[in-house]
Amino acid sequence: MILSLGFTLLFTSFNTAQALAGQVLEDNDFGQLGFNSLATLYLVFGFACFTSLPTVKKLGAKACLIIGALCYTLYVASFILPSFLTEYPDAQTFILDRKFIYTFVLVAAAINGFGASILWVA
Repeated sequence: MILSLGFTLLFTSFNTAQALAGQVLEDNDFGQLGFNSLATLYLVFGFACFTSLPTVKKLGAKACLIIGALCYTLYVASFILPSFLTEYPDAQTFILDRKFIYTFVLVAAAINGFGASILWVA
């Protein structure tokens, strides 16, 4: 029951972020970042599937479920930075730099691709 509730919450947030990523980021002057992040996520997911079974065997199913869920959470949370930049366009911190945000979202997508591969195998 706990696992089912956890998956429901995790994939409700992920599917919402995935559905809105392309259009919302484009509307906030991030161009194709939403599309590129999803392309990165599924590209890494596809290749990571080849190594996911040995990873799950080595770490165990429970650990891989936790790691995979954390990877999904990181990806969903990565969209907070573009929203902060939209809210505070004159901020002068490196965290709200467009290049940093673009890189962070793509790296979070790649990490999520790996996390998704081990989560689904586990």
